[in-house]
Amino acid sequence: MIGIHYDEINSLPEAKRLHKAVVIAAVIWLVAVVVFVFALSAMSANRERLDEAGRVLNGAMTIKSYPALGTGAEGKEPLAALSEIVDKLGLQSNVVQMSSSSSGLLLQISRLYNDDFTKLIEDIDKNGLTIKTAEIRAVSSQKDGRLIDATVTIGGTK
Repeated sequence: MIGIHYDEINSLPEAKRLHKAVVIAAVIWLVAVVVFVFALSAMSANRERLDEAGRVLNGAMTIKSYPALGTGAEGKEPLAALSEIVDKLGLQSNVVQMSSSSSGLLLQISRLYNDDFTKLIEDIDKNGLTIKTAEIRAVSSQKDGRLIDATVTIGGTK
């Protein structure tokens, strides 16, 4: 049987070159792994910065969507003035939605009597706010008679 021992293989000149090649390959792989880990770390940091920038931009869009038409007649913000009007008239239970949108303040109100709706419109006007659009529906009820449902878009000062 032909037997080649490890010592004999090590003594060959090609074996020394093979050892060098294996060490160089291992070093190259090690450097590649380190570079890859650093790249993943940098990507993670960039992702965090992008997420933060996205949050800032979303906040800016929200602020920008708020009606920038100024304040009401008494120097109040339009949303605060509208909330005060609704509170003063005691219409909180009738408000379905009150929010700020890119087109102005949105007030959705339901089941109002004619007089209450008229007072609401007059108070909005008295506070220096303008009604941009209004969708008004008459709703009949056996118990309460004819009531009004309305969706109104309100702007800032006149």
